[in-house]
Amino acid sequence: MQTLSTEQRTFFETAVSTYQADLAADTSAQAYLMSRGFGPEVAAQFRLGVVTSPLVGHESYRGRLALPYLTPAGVVNLRFRCIQPHDCKTVVLWVDEKGKEHHCVKYLSIDGMESNLFNVLDLKKESPYIGVTEGEVDAMTLSICGIPAVGVPGVENWQDHFGRCLADFDLVYSFADGDKAGKAFGRFLAREAKARPVRVPRGQDINSIYQEGGADAVRRLLAG
Repeated sequence: MQTLSTEQRTFFETAVSTYQADLAADTSAQAYLMSRGFGPEVAAQFRLGVVTSPLVGHESYRGRLALPYLTPAGVVNLRFRCIQPHDCKTVVLWVDEKGKEHHCVKYLSIDGMESNLFNVLDLKKESPYIGVTEGEVDAMTLSICGIPAVGVPGVENWQDHFGRCLADFDLVYSFADGDKAGKAFGRFLAREAKARPVRVPRGQDINSIYQEGGADAVRRLLAG
């Protein structure tokens, strides 16, 4: 696991505080969060922000949602999500000298940083089970619905020690999207963490279920 210096921890804390303040003045970013069912209390709980005044080195994240990786010792990482009203896969940002199109990337990570589990504070909750999602939004959704959960920032970013973080729970549930990629993620977690897959309806994810039916609809997933 990567060990952060005091300077790095201070920089991350400054970044998170700055982007939280930016969010408080950005009605567009607030509207995006509300569209996902995340009001001001949820934004404050997870210290969400938006990059309006980027710190040095964060200029390429301008306009993106800032997702802090919080731990008992403070902020250990950040990822940045595009919140523009478009399909990132279809948006061409630039074309290089060879004619290759470079599209918008939905999630950006900080160069040189190792991957972390998102929302590890839920690992400290008194619970016989833990949920695992692919991505931060679904992990936050489960957590506010009363289901302890952590998020993996993509299967390709899985680290061996993630499995050890989950080993003390009687049950590990995988909450994958209801599509082909989601099934692959569920099979991956079954191998790596002995996770039990939770059935999510085709074409939906945890956050869309929450938007449609609230916390009760999400909790019902564990009932059958």
